[in-house]
This record gives sequence, C-alpha cells and structure tokens, in this order.
Amino acid sequence: MRIFIITKANDLWSDRIINNICKRAPKSWDYKIYRYQTIPPLEELLDEREKYLPTKIPECDLILPLGLPADLVLLSPLIAKKSGAKAAIIPIDDSDQVPLGVQKQLREEFSEINVESVFPKPFCSLRSYKRNQFINEFAKHFGYPLIEIKVSGDLIIRVDVKRGAPCGSTWYVAKKLINVKIQDAEYVAGLELHNYPCLASRKIDLLYRDSIMHIAAYHIKDAVKKAIENIKNKT
Repeated sequence: MRIFIITKANDLWSDRIINNICKRAPKSWDYKIYRYQTIPPLEELLDEREKYLPTKIPECDLILPLGLPADLVLLSPLIAKKSGAKAAIIPIDDSDQVPLGVQKQLREEFSEINVESVFPKPFCSLRSYKRNQFINEFAKHFGYPLIEIKVSGDLIIRVDVKRGAPCGSTWYVAKKLINVKIQDAEYVAGLELHNYPCLASRKIDLLYRDSIMHIAAYHIKDAVKKAIENIKNKT
C-alpha cells in the first residue's frame, strides 16, 4: 500500500504518529511525506488553492493529512485527485482543526472524485472499514486498540498488541500493564494513556460532551476489559 502523508514541520502529534506507523506497519507499505514549513494565510489559500499544493505529489492509494489547520485540510481532495488516491483518512484529535462544516465539504468533494473518506475522532477510534480496501488495510494494524493478555494467578504477565493507536500509546500501555493485578488493569490503562501522554484535545467536544482525550482513554480501557473477558471465557 502506498501512503502519502501531508503534515507540517515540527508538529509533535504528527511526528509521533508518523514514527509509530513507520516502525510498526507492514514492510510492504510505502510512504511519502510532505511537510509544510509555513502555513499560508487563509486569504491566499482561498484565492490560489493550486499554488499551495505540495510541490511533489506522488502516486498513492491513501492520503493521510496530519495536524493541518482546516484551510490546508481542504486541499486534500485536490491532492487525492492528482495522486490517484482511492481513500483518505482524516483523523481528528482536535475538533477545531476539522470542524463539522469542513468535514461535510470534504465528504462531498471526495465523493465527487470517487475517493472514500473517513474521519476518525480520535484517530484511535478507527475500525475495520470493508467498503474500501486501503482504509481497511490501514485499520487492520492501526486504530481502535485490540490486545491479548496472559495472566499468572491474578497478575498480568504478557500483553500482545494486535492493533494499536496510531500514536503508539497502546504499545506503551501494554508494557505498563505487566505485573499489574487484573482487577486494577482498566484503571492503570487509562492512567498510563494520560502519562504517555495522549495529545488529543482536552477541550469538551460538542458531539461527545466529553474531551477527545477522555474518549481515547475509554478506548484503551475497553480494550483491556475485553481482553480480560476473553481470558475468563476460556477458563
């Protein structure tokens, strides 16, 4: 799978995701990365959209904009069209970056050029998506956490990450769960996600009525809960 990542320079959230994906993705995946060094003013973007496209747009299957302001995210359909991409994942870990109006416009523009798009909020909420092979391929490895736990008595002795948050937090939490008592595992998982730290927004999201960071914590706690339930079901 060929992925074109569009981001901005010196962005901690984006760099963490890129490094984790490159480290843990299948070796057959190919990445091209474009980093905006400066963010152009909105007025210029509205008047000259083509001027602010990445200088080189490679052929790809999936585009992945990371950490860009809404004005630059709106260039994504143009980038997808020029790259020949068939899918786009636009993660939202801050609602201010990709508000609902922008999402609606993007969905419409992607649909017009037959590009499937998803907007996981937070990024670790992405699940298998059978309508598009490229989104589905990505979601097999990165998205909603999926783990397996092994125990000895009431202690966790091993945690295997089957699918992890794109930022890498699932693998971090997995290490912190070793030698933790089963009854404490969910609490520890949520605590360690914050200690990682999760970089999702702490502001209250109007749709969730909770912060996106808290939603990410619920996801890892749910993954731990399900892993423990699987153990109990086998005994």
